[in-house]
Amino acid sequence: MGNIQVEIRLFAYLRELLPPESRGVKKLEVKDCLTIDNLMDEVGIVEKEIMIVMINGIRKLDYNESLKDGDRLAIFPPVGGG
Repeated sequence: MGNIQVEIRLFAYLRELLPPESRGVKKLEVKDCLTIDNLMDEVGIVEKEIMIVMINGIRKLDYNESLKDGDRLAIFPPVGGG
């Protein structure tokens, strides 16, 4: 098993989990068998804080799906306001 490169994009208050200069976008080298759920754990995202997860522009409901080299993962929290 090797490593793969993925890009993670965090939106709204989730951006605070990454360094400010990243502007919510970071490329990561991860194990090739890593799932969406495992990656969220590594970054420090709690699943109940998530509303939408997309890989390469496609919404994902199964967080046990394995990531592939070059995947772009976008994570959105629930939107509040009024």
